[in-house]
Amino acid sequence: MQVRSSSNARGIDVSHWQGVINWQQVRAEGHVFAFIKASEGKSVKDKKFIANVQGATMAGLLVGAYHFSRAASPADVKAEVDYFLTVTDPVEDSMKLPFVLDIETNEAGSRTNTVKTVRAWVDYFKQRTGIFPMIYTFPNFIDTSLDDSSFRDIKLWYAYYNKDSSPNDRGGWKEWEFLQYSSSGTVKGISGNVDMNEYKGSEAQLRAAYDPKTTIPSEPPEVEPKPPQWKETGKQWLVDQLGISEDWKSTDTLDVGTLGTILARYANKFGK
Repeated sequence: MQVRSSSNARGIDVSHWQGVINWQQVRAEGHVFAFIKASEGKSVKDKKFIANVQGATMAGLLVGAYHFSRAASPADVKAEVDYFLTVTDPVEDSMKLPFVLDIETNEAGSRTNTVKTVRAWVDYFKQRTGIFPMIYTFPNFIDTSLDDSSFRDIKLWYAYYNKDSSPNDRGGWKEWEFLQYSSSGTVKGISGNVDMNEYKGSEAQLRAAYDPKTTIPSEPPEVEPKPPQWKETGKQWLVDQLGISEDWKSTDTLDVGTLGTILARYANKFGK
């Protein structure tokens, strides 16, 4: 997999454990995205989810939501996915980054059952939404619980903390989409430690991939304003009574020469 880069876009991931977050300060520190915990298992909603999404979005960060899975078999998948989507529905329009399946614990037991369960999860999510979620996991879980072929079509958010070496290809993945490189970062606006992340490219590339700017339509051609009716009436009187040219418009600037002509003709015709 690719190595980290100082030019990559930086971000964080949070849950209720970070308490009340000052998202404006987070953004001022240069963080441009955040993954926010939405739910866990079949019935646990993170109590700070809505507030965190709203705060991060208002501060200008790109936001994604993640679900911490407790599925022990493919039979558990439907309830988890349905619950995750119920929790995220009120703020779905704010979700620019991928939805995430967080797999860290091994309720499913064997590698074979874990692979079937995780595959059922991502496939049912695709069935419900039309898109695949991204998978969050770490090296040991891949080595012990996944295989080398079942998830290579799914984007990877990779927890890899070894700063002294580049991550090896694992589980069929040859690159990460997002990398979580620390669980003990410090960021202004957040009390205590927070997970630190980066995207695989620059902020401009991140926004182009997940929040492309809406094309601004070209401005319509200017329409000459219609003059007030009294101006048109006055113009016509000058044309009829004083012989002013029909080419003169009621919206034209009245220069000194034109004004002099009008006054002279008026005096000659009505001054006696």
